[in-house]
Amino acid sequence: MLKNSKGFTLIELMIVVVIIGILAAIAIPNFISMQDRAKEGSVKSNMHTFQLAMEDYAVTQDGVYATDAEKASVKALFPGADWPTNPFTGSALADADVPFGADPDAAGEMGANPATTSGYTIKGFGESALLALTLTNGS
Repeated sequence: MLKNSKGFTLIELMIVVVIIGILAAIAIPNFISMQDRAKEGSVKSNMHTFQLAMEDYAVTQDGVYATDAEKASVKALFPGADWPTNPFTGSALADADVPFGADPDAAGEMGANPATTSGYTIKGFGESALLALTLTNGS
């Protein structure tokens, strides 16, 4: 037999693999949950940008807020003159994804409901439901 043999035994390697598996089983769900929270945070950021665009529109229109008819004018006030990217799909929001007068109904969408010439309430849709954050002009 060999004297002074060096290396790991099969049992030691199996124990290391089991420990790594346990750590992965704990870490992966936390990582996925963190990604979902980050995407919802991005929706909230998009909602704030929407609020700034609505206020900017009202400033240029002597305090009159945009309704569905002026949606294109609000869209033009966004950076790049286009709706932001939906963080859940990775594609730019379409006009139908930003409803005026209805609640958003799919992940990553946002809308103004109600949207009247005297006020607005901006709502966003998270992963599976409307977000708790609601932005309004205070009217």
